[in-house]
Amino acid sequence: MQTPLELPRAIAQFIGGNQLVTDEVGESPASVYAFTRGNERFFLKTCAAVYTPTTYSVLREARVLQWLNGRLNVPEVAVVAQSTAGEFMITRCVPGEPIQARCDDPDAMLALLREALRQLQAVPITDCPFDSSASERLNELEYLIAHDLCADDVDLEQWPNLDTPAKLLAHLHATQPTEEKVFSHGDLGDSNVFVDTHDQLYFIDLGRGGIADRWLDIAFAHRNLREDVSARAAKDLLRGLGEPDQSAKRVFFEQLDELF
Repeated sequence: MQTPLELPRAIAQFIGGNQLVTDEVGESPASVYAFTRGNERFFLKTCAAVYTPTTYSVLREARVLQWLNGRLNVPEVAVVAQSTAGEFMITRCVPGEPIQARCDDPDAMLALLREALRQLQAVPITDCPFDSSASERLNELEYLIAHDLCADDVDLEQWPNLDTPAKLLAHLHATQPTEEKVFSHGDLGDSNVFVDTHDQLYFIDLGRGGIADRWLDIAFAHRNLREDVSARAAKDLLRGLGEPDQSAKRVFFEQLDELF
């Protein structure tokens, strides 16, 4: 099939004559294609050059994955390339299935997300070169707004006084929290965590990975449970943390994510 961006030679040579199949999962502006080479399954991910200064950057994600190798179970990066049109990465498919497949079992989903949080926050950040702090993400949001690159499915009606991207951005600057820094996935949800038959976890879509506040991933896990499983499971996640809920931080990170 034809891709929106012309493929650099290294990428095209790796794919060879194998058929690319569009992967519809995910809401980012990146394009993702699956293909089989020999007996192995791979994914090609591309982003247009306009996204290279953001966490949608495919090369940024490749660097995060390479740094995490040996620290977390993440996809192996096979090939990366860049052209004036954009960025390109081929990764090897991880085993298992998205934990989303177990959403009919609230206890299992809760346990899997708790374990995902534990593993992510256990990654040492002493030498982590990736800054995903609130200030960096706000700078990124300013870039997206200025270039009219915000998400198409924005829902600001849930915050009646923040009915424009500019108002939401100003509010986020005014409510930016003090951060307790850990390694963060940055987009933790039940489609970005896989589990294999031995209950081993694998993490994908780590473009926003880096040092951030520990409540960022907690907020996303809580939202995932609240919206896709049950309110009780979401409450149980918070109760199991062994510390008071920081609802203001959870709201901040949900609001920050709305325009992405």
